[in-house]
Amino acid sequence: MKEFYWDEGTIDYFADLYDANGWAHTSQRIFSFVLNDCDLEDSETTQDLFNDLIVKVEHKIIKEEQEWIEAKLIEKELD
Repeated sequence: MKEFYWDEGTIDYFADLYDANGWAHTSQRIFSFVLNDCDLEDSETTQDLFNDLIVKVEHKIIKEEQEWIEAKLIEKELD
Protein backbone atom coordinates (compact mmCIF):
# COMPACT_ATOMS: atom_id res chain seq x y z
CA MET A 1 0.00 0.00 0.00
CA LYS A 2 1.27 3.46 -0.89
CA GLU A 3 1.80 5.84 1.99
CA PHE A 4 1.19 9.58 1.90
CA TYR A 5 1.77 12.57 4.15
CA TRP A 6 -1.38 13.99 5.74
CA ASP A 7 -1.58 17.12 7.85
CA GLU A 8 -2.20 16.11 11.47
CA GLY A 9 -5.19 18.46 11.54
CA THR A 10 -6.82 16.45 8.74
CA ILE A 11 -6.38 13.20 10.64
CA ASP A 12 -7.67 14.81 13.86
CA TYR A 13 -10.70 16.22 12.04
CA PHE A 14 -11.76 12.81 10.75
CA ALA A 15 -11.00 11.09 14.08
CA ASP A 16 -13.28 13.62 15.81
CA LEU A 17 -15.90 13.12 13.12
CA TYR A 18 -15.80 9.38 13.87
CA ASP A 19 -16.37 10.07 17.58
CA ALA A 20 -19.48 12.08 16.73
CA ASN A 21 -20.89 10.11 13.78
CA GLY A 22 -19.37 6.59 13.49
CA TRP A 23 -17.50 4.84 10.68
CA ALA A 24 -20.11 4.90 7.91
CA HIS A 25 -20.40 8.69 7.95
CA THR A 26 -16.68 9.21 8.46
CA SER A 27 -15.66 6.93 5.60
CA GLN A 28 -18.09 8.72 3.27
CA ARG A 29 -16.64 12.08 4.28
CA ILE A 30 -13.07 10.82 3.83
CA PHE A 31 -13.94 9.54 0.35
CA SER A 32 -15.60 12.86 -0.53
CA PHE A 33 -12.55 14.77 0.76
CA VAL A 34 -10.12 12.65 -1.24
CA LEU A 35 -12.27 12.82 -4.36
CA ASN A 36 -12.97 16.56 -4.29
CA ASP A 37 -10.12 18.21 -2.38
CA CYS A 38 -6.98 16.20 -3.12
CA ASP A 39 -4.81 16.45 -6.21
CA LEU A 40 -3.46 13.21 -7.67
CA GLU A 41 0.18 13.06 -8.67
CA ASP A 42 2.09 10.61 -10.86
CA SER A 43 0.42 7.19 -10.66
CA GLU A 44 -1.66 7.91 -7.53
CA THR A 45 -5.32 6.95 -7.49
CA THR A 46 -8.23 8.14 -5.40
CA GLN A 47 -8.34 4.64 -3.91
CA ASP A 48 -4.68 4.90 -2.85
CA LEU A 49 -5.34 8.18 -1.03
CA PHE A 50 -8.56 6.91 0.55
CA ASN A 51 -6.95 3.69 1.78
CA ASP A 52 -3.99 5.51 3.31
CA LEU A 53 -6.04 8.23 5.00
CA ILE A 54 -8.64 5.87 6.44
CA VAL A 55 -5.92 3.66 7.93
CA LYS A 56 -4.20 6.66 9.52
CA VAL A 57 -7.50 7.91 10.95
CA GLU A 58 -8.22 4.42 12.30
CA HIS A 59 -4.79 4.26 13.96
CA LYS A 60 -5.41 7.65 15.58
CA ILE A 61 -8.78 6.49 16.92
CA ILE A 62 -7.33 3.24 18.29
CA LYS A 63 -4.48 5.14 19.97
CA GLU A 64 -6.92 7.57 21.60
CA GLU A 65 -9.13 4.71 22.79
CA GLN A 66 -6.14 2.85 24.25
CA GLU A 67 -5.00 5.98 26.08
CA TRP A 68 -8.51 6.48 27.48
CA ILE A 69 -8.69 2.86 28.68
CA GLU A 70 -5.24 3.08 30.30
CA ALA A 71 -6.21 6.30 32.08
CA LYS A 72 -9.40 4.67 33.40
CA LEU A 73 -7.47 1.63 34.63
CA ILE A 74 -4.97 3.83 36.46
CA GLU A 75 -7.82 5.86 37.90
CA LYS A 76 -9.49 2.70 39.14
CA GLU A 77 -6.24 1.44 40.73
CA LEU A 78 -5.94 4.71 42.65
CA ASP A 79 -9.45 4.39 44.10
